[in-house]
Amino acid sequence: MLAAILASMLQSATAAQTPVSPDIVAALSQETVEIRSNFSGAELVLFGAVRGFEDGDDIVVVVRGPAQDLRVMRKERTFGIWINRAPVLFESVPGYYTVASTRPLNEIGAFSALRRDGIGLDHLRLSAPTTERQEVRFGVEVTVSEIGEEIAEYRSAIARARRTEALFAETSEGVGIIEGGLFRAVVALPPRTPVGEYAANVYLFRDGQAVASRSVSLDVHKAGLERIVYDFAYERPALYGLTAVALALLFGWSAAAIFSRR
Repeated sequence: MLAAILASMLQSATAAQTPVSPDIVAALSQETVEIRSNFSGAELVLFGAVRGFEDGDDIVVVVRGPAQDLRVMRKERTFGIWINRAPVLFESVPGYYTVASTRPLNEIGAFSALRRDGIGLDHLRLSAPTTERQEVRFGVEVTVSEIGEEIAEYRSAIARARRTEALFAETSEGVGIIEGGLFRAVVALPPRTPVGEYAANVYLFRDGQAVASRSVSLDVHKAGLERIVYDFAYERPALYGLTAVALALLFGWSAAAIFSRR
């Protein structure tokens, strides 16, 4: 059904005699992902069509997961012991961030266009407001960190850790143009995918600038027994902690009683 709609849309654009304003229609193969005890990751397909697609146009897909605050510390060796020091709090760090494009990003968009929409790991906004201030340099207002150039090391550490867990990724040539303005991209969710609301943004780039965009939502949530435990832990944390301690004591006492009889 959706394929027929996309094909009809492309035929209408081709038949039009006047130039058509670029527009995007997109959808995910599934809009809800359930995480159960046996969840080992998932692959979704994002597909769609571009009205007014021209030769030389490029498509970029950016999927962002739920944001969360993240405290980052650096390890330092003190008296022969490695300890965590100099904590920096980053706010609204995406729990999941992946980019797929028809070509490498530096060949698709201008630096300002990529930075404006936070497209690509080099342009992902990782803000630590408690250590930053605004200054005017050469007539331009810029953000300056109080800890100097070391802030770049903290940002690199975040990206490196998330890449290791497959939560951050950037894939050039990850979007395929099937025919005309039809496109397709694969969105891979790793086993440690965080729960929450996701946004898949599709951008059409022409001459280095984004001339059209479309957003598709994705819901990732716990299901089954995992959902019950998850909700219990977050809605009643104190009671959840007491229950966990009580169960641990019960199982410990039961194990001791069984082995003492033997």
